Amino acid sequence: MKKLPESSAPCRPDTVAENRASFEAIAELFRVFGDATRLQILQALMAGEKNVGQLVEELEMTQANVSKHLKTLHEAKIVSREKRGTATFYQIDDDFIHPLCNLICDKLNRNYRQPEPTFSFSI
Repeated sequence: MKKLPESSAPCRPDTVAENRASFEAIAELFRVFGDATRLQILQALMAGEKNVGQLVEELEMTQANVSKHLKTLHEAKIVSREKRGTATFYQIDDDFIHPLCNLICDKLNRNYRQPEPTFSFSI
């Protein structure tokens, strides 16, 4: 993920309109969330920490694919990792993930006007 200049504060009302770097940082974060595989990984991690092997089994994906997407999520500071022996465990590391996913699912459900939720990020 690209870093903002030290003086930048993304999303501050007095700087966003003037600061292209802020918009670039926001767009970069949206790109991280713009991949279905990464969203599946996040949903799996909402139940608690997991290692790569557990995610591979649960999501029925290759180890290389899961690891690649975990690296992206880690670089964006969305998940943290902890090495234990030969395994690395990942967990969601930002409190805004759950409400953000719920907001997006609520929006999609309103778009489809279903009485029962169609989309959800649940544990």
